[in-house]
Amino acid sequence: MFVASIVAVLVGVVLAAGQSGGRERVTYERRAAAAYADSWALRTNPRYWSSPDNDCANFVSQCLAAGGLRPLDDPATEWHANGVDFPTTAWVNCGAQKRTLSARDEAHTRYIVRTSRTLPRAWAAGDVVYLGNTVNGKPEWQHVIICEGKVNGGWVYDSHTKAYLRQPLDVWYPEHFSLIRFCLIADAVSYRGGE
Repeated sequence: MFVASIVAVLVGVVLAAGQSGGRERVTYERRAAAAYADSWALRTNPRYWSSPDNDCANFVSQCLAAGGLRPLDDPATEWHANGVDFPTTAWVNCGAQKRTLSARDEAHTRYIVRTSRTLPRAWAAGDVVYLGNTVNGKPEWQHVIICEGKVNGGWVYDSHTKAYLRQPLDVWYPEHFSLIRFCLIADAVSYRGGE
């Protein structure tokens, strides 16, 4: 009886660690996101919608989902996967994606936990970089890439639209873009309720 009580308490502690207050905590598996990025950087996954001339945010959305982060089914229905059908704006549009992943609401905590104009110390594989230019006096986020990790001591990135595998940041910045935001992805995201 005593052993059964201890087991029941331990099971309760483990469940509380994963779900507390009706919330479920999901760990972002950075290695899985980076592995997906490497696997699909130079080709498109036929399970998803794709565009030959505008596919960067779509690719990063797929990578984040491969890392375990859920497509968001929020009131704006942004960042919601629709298989091979045309996905929602935040799944495929850099600016909308950046806003959605930075937002927090009752259904989930933030996916992007910090942004900066310079490379953060805590930078890691699976984090993302938004790039853009000033258009009519306002910042416009036009491209997004995902960090793959380090090669020979330097960070490298994968991307779509023009397919790149393990390239340094200077392929994009400042050569083609004047604005940059390094975005740290949360190590875990909490969701209301379970699936």
